[in-house]
Amino acid sequence: MNKNLILDPSYFWEEWLKMIVILQRPAVQLQLFAITITLVLMFLISQWLWYKFKQRFPDITYFEEKNKECYYQQIMAALFYYLLFPTVSLIAISLWKFIFFKQEWFAGYLIDTIHLLWIYIFYRFFLVTLYALFNHKTVEHYHHRFFAPLFSFLVILHIIHIITDFDTIFRVSFFPLFDQSVTLGDIIVTVGGLYFWITGCSLVEKVLIYLFAKEIRTDQRAVQSVSLVLRYFLIGLGIVLIFGYVGISPTALAAITGGLSVGIGFGLKEVISNFVSGLFLLFEGALKPDDVISINNEMSQVKKFGVRATTVQVIKDNSEKIIPNQTFFTQEVTTFTGSDPLVYRSVVVGANYNCDPQQVIRILLKVADNNPNILEYPRPVAFALEFGDSSINFELKFWIDDPLISKQVTSSLICDIWKAFKKNEIEIPYPQRDLHIINGIHNNHHEAIDIANL
Repeated sequence: MNKNLILDPSYFWEEWLKMIVILQRPAVQLQLFAITITLVLMFLISQWLWYKFKQRFPDITYFEEKNKECYYQQIMAALFYYLLFPTVSLIAISLWKFIFFKQEWFAGYLIDTIHLLWIYIFYRFFLVTLYALFNHKTVEHYHHRFFAPLFSFLVILHIIHIITDFDTIFRVSFFPLFDQSVTLGDIIVTVGGLYFWITGCSLVEKVLIYLFAKEIRTDQRAVQSVSLVLRYFLIGLGIVLIFGYVGISPTALAAITGGLSVGIGFGLKEVISNFVSGLFLLFEGALKPDDVISINNEMSQVKKFGVRATTVQVIKDNSEKIIPNQTFFTQEVTTFTGSDPLVYRSVVVGANYNCDPQQVIRILLKVADNNPNILEYPRPVAFALEFGDSSINFELKFWIDDPLISKQVTSSLICDIWKAFKKNEIEIPYPQRDLHIINGIHNNHHEAIDIANL
């Protein structure tokens, strides 16, 4: 909006007709035919060559997992895969350009295609570099959601600029809004700008975590929380800048928000509540990514934290749950990694009355010291707990720094204690019970059979 020159929508259709007329020229059709046939043929040839290459070198053509033994061979294979099609296409189109020049034919579109292919080669080389340096799934995610759409958007703008003047096209008015004309450029900048800005902010957050997570080793979750706050700050800043660029005035925004205030108050009450709760969680730092919590009697790990909802991974079955942020303010939540990641656990075991209690305590402490997952400080402790019905009960208490492995450590301790008791001839007695069985009723006399110690 607020452009110096606003054009009538009929201008858009006039440019469209001009483009159709241009495409009907024999010189243009000949170039487009040569370009289309060449690209299709080179694509088929490149696919065939890659198929043969995979058959010849199957070990280095699987890029999802990096193999340290043949890492550089994988990079070369990735370069071959990503650059094969644009390179052979560039060579073929260049040959067509040479032929057109020799015949003194018009070759403007062939030259533009060569420029685009060079850009495409650099783009594919950039992707190979990313795949070589970073996690494959992360790069693939942003490849399809950010880099590929951005590259396609820029290529389309370049093609439009070749055919016509897109600066003029973007000033074509489509409809009025708040006494101002909404142009094609306003729509493209608003939709495309918001998409690429928001996705790019997510990418910036990942880059910051990658760069600073290794430097700041004291609290990795704090780094993720700060980057998340920065991400949403940049998103809000981008929205303001884009709306300001297209000319949406504060008066128009006030009119829109004022008209929707009633609907927001009733229909979006839960959304706003979750949003405000998310802001409190962010700035208070009460919940951070990778925190281990217990909610609804299920131990879970926070995987992704947002201003509306939080994604947690349930430990027992590896499933994921999306929990609204206000839930953390309305329900009781236990966190195992809030201010201190250390977790206190214990194992209770019984020994028969013939044992030496001090020897049992020494054995329990030795078993704990030999377990690599149990912390040396604070020191594990063991003591006689009580006189039971058939055994003296002992308790071994220990500390671990990862609540996710508590069951694993407990299971390992139980097995090691059993082996140690067996080695030192310490019995873990079975419970003893006295059973009184009444058998038969004859002449109001009861014959009782007592069976003891079963």
